[in-house]
Amino acid sequence: MLIRLPSGYHFRRRVPSHIRDVIGKKELWLSLGTSKRETAKPYACAVYAQTERLFRSVSHIKTELNENENFINDELPEDTRELFHLLIEDYHHQISLLKQQYEHQKLRHSIEALKSLEQLEKTQNVAERGVQLLKKTFSKLQKQEPTDKSLNALRNQINEMQAFLKPPQTKPSPLFSKASETFLETKTNVKQSVIDGYRATFKRFLEVCGNKPLRDYTGEDAGLFKSLMEQLPETYGKQRNDTRTIQEFVAVANKKNLPRVSGKSVKNHFTRLSGLFKYFLLRDLVDKNIFTGGWQFDTKAKTKRVRWSDNDLKTIAGQPWQFGTVSNKTANMIVGIASYTGMRLEEICRLRPQDIKKIQGIPCIIVQDHPALKNQPWTEWSAKTEAGSRVVPICKALQKAGLLDLTQRATNQGRHYIFHDLQFSGKDKKRSAHFQRDFSKLKTHLGIGKSVVFHSFRHNVSTKLRNIHEHGEGGLRESWIDDFLGHEGENKSVGNTVYFDDVDITNLLKVAESVQYPNFWNVENLFKEKA
Repeated sequence: MLIRLPSGYHFRRRVPSHIRDVIGKKELWLSLGTSKRETAKPYACAVYAQTERLFRSVSHIKTELNENENFINDELPEDTRELFHLLIEDYHHQISLLKQQYEHQKLRHSIEALKSLEQLEKTQNVAERGVQLLKKTFSKLQKQEPTDKSLNALRNQINEMQAFLKPPQTKPSPLFSKASETFLETKTNVKQSVIDGYRATFKRFLEVCGNKPLRDYTGEDAGLFKSLMEQLPETYGKQRNDTRTIQEFVAVANKKNLPRVSGKSVKNHFTRLSGLFKYFLLRDLVDKNIFTGGWQFDTKAKTKRVRWSDNDLKTIAGQPWQFGTVSNKTANMIVGIASYTGMRLEEICRLRPQDIKKIQGIPCIIVQDHPALKNQPWTEWSAKTEAGSRVVPICKALQKAGLLDLTQRATNQGRHYIFHDLQFSGKDKKRSAHFQRDFSKLKTHLGIGKSVVFHSFRHNVSTKLRNIHEHGEGGLRESWIDDFLGHEGENKSVGNTVYFDDVDITNLLKVAESVQYPNFWNVENLFKEKA
């Protein structure tokens, strides 16, 4: 894999788990010594070929030996151990040769470029002297009253040589304000919230660096913008109608010593501006993308998300649901589904009757793409990733709580969604917005900390399942758990990625029934009705 770091491009490849005991490493890294992708790519391909050759050779020998890892490590015959050693030594030797080859190639290109530059300078010097001589000749001819034809020929020759010496003209660069609108016009198939995010970023950049032609912006402008954005208060962007400038926000944050925005937020602003500059760089309207390179951002989460402890679960269980926008029955079922399946909140809130089906006699939730309803484009929805489209068997706890009855009722009444009291809202047009707000208020009111959120139910399910040992009675394979949760999974072996396309539904049911909670966690009566 080709990795771009501030120091340049690197080659990285994971060592297959079954030969790590021989190679002695989990990953192979190599600096390619260049920041130019067109140079790094063929170099990386050559390194990949040598790496593949090593992996195949070691794998073949291990297959021939047909022994386990302990035998390989502790009791390997000396001649076989030496063979592995020679294979690895040969690999390092081949990599060294490749490195020398590409270093020589870079040096040869540099020498050729230098020769071309020297030749150009000589040609320019000769042309400049020629222009001076031609001008003197032209002056003498004018005094001798020659024919117009000879003067015109000489004048044309002088003009041609001056045009050669004149530096090439760059295309005029558009003003940032106009360029940003041109760029946004290309974003035809994105959500309005994405467009709003771009506009907010462009507005702040104009406040900091002013409206100039794109070519006039420098790395100093990007650095100033980054510095001010990093000083914004944590609450920045929470109030839609706040008209304060970025400088005013920073002044208040400094005066009151408020917590600042995350590095991830600042990086998002840079990513949007980088997209704008890349668009015009490809059209030769800027000379450089000033938002790429070695910019560093602290992208570590300020609040680490943790799972719900039994004490936290006991705190919310049996509490009255005080919010009128969503019924307590809906709240019960949403939280119940999340706690037993690990489904994401929006996945749950968008469930339709046709998403509940029986497969081999087992009732299941089908997490799948939704086409848009007529004249309602916001109803279109897709799973988060390819792995997000999945089958989730409904465990007995959720069946007992009435999920199947609720689905049947929605079908009988001709409703499009199972949870009829949820509405699309917010700039992202999500069905989960009101519930998420109300649930957050409830847990905060009960004194549950910031690190525990609704998404933490997904952590609960993952933790409970991965604590069940893979081997023995009741064991769960890692690939079953990944398929149940909609994770792509870390095991990228050929067997998993090619031949293990669909986990058997009985294995998924085994996963679903393995999620257990204490007796006080009763989905049917999780929240009391409002007093």
